[in-house]
Amino acid sequence: MSNDRLSVGAAPQAALRFSRAPDGRSYIARQRVGYPFHITRPFYLDEAPAGALTLYLQSVSGGIYQGEELSMTCAAGPASAAHVTTQAATIVHRMPAAPARQTVTLEAAEGALLEYLPDPLIMFPGARLTSVLEIEAAPDATVIASESFAHHDPGGEDRRFESFAAELRIRDDGGRLLALERYEVAGESLAPGRSQAARWPAQGSFVVAHRGEGCEAVLAGLRAALAPTEALYAGVSMLPNDAGIGARLLARDGARLRAGLEAAWHAVRLALVGAPPLRRRK
Repeated sequence: MSNDRLSVGAAPQAALRFSRAPDGRSYIARQRVGYPFHITRPFYLDEAPAGALTLYLQSVSGGIYQGEELSMTCAAGPASAAHVTTQAATIVHRMPAAPARQTVTLEAAEGALLEYLPDPLIMFPGARLTSVLEIEAAPDATVIASESFAHHDPGGEDRRFESFAAELRIRDDGGRLLALERYEVAGESLAPGRSQAARWPAQGSFVVAHRGEGCEAVLAGLRAALAPTEALYAGVSMLPNDAGIGARLLARDGARLRAGLEAAWHAVRLALVGAPPLRRRK
């Protein structure tokens, strides 16, 4: 995987590269982080995988605003292990003039584990956002990622966001497209009485780009962790072209959605490394 492929189009506002040191610890080998992103120092919280780092991504702008074109890249070098998450949910503000777009590109080299698991986006009334997730992984690498949203009206009038559109692409390390998913949700479709989907106003996707051993264990673990309840409904399936495993989650609210995503992450870690991760403080 070439270092020259770290960026997407114009230079991203945030670009991170992780490497594995001789002592087995992963570290930030390269970083370029500009407005509106900010990162903390890395933390080492889990015993397995050994040496894995945890990095909190923060926003200094107070959310996502109309017309913004945000992009971030994270690249994990050979045998490194990194978990990237957010400190809190990100607010997507009203956008009367122009929608916003956020693109996250994840690259994992041979033997790497890269996790990108942000808290759900909070869609305010009138928000319009397209979320693009690009994953490129070597055959024996693993990328675990999610994107999710819930809605909230700070005025208490239950007004809806305009639209949330998502696009996921998974490629091998040669750039060949293995899996593609697109969907779009209109906020009004989640209003009470509008459709069956209105029962589930918080929604998300969870994907494990993994082509090595353990796929069946990951699939079984995810299905057990995401068994349907009155508050959470999920579907789990293998992705085409042996690209990995994908899940769609529907929840009654953001708290239950976040709990479902966390349960999915714990199940995958247990299947792949034999131990669940420690809970992250938020």
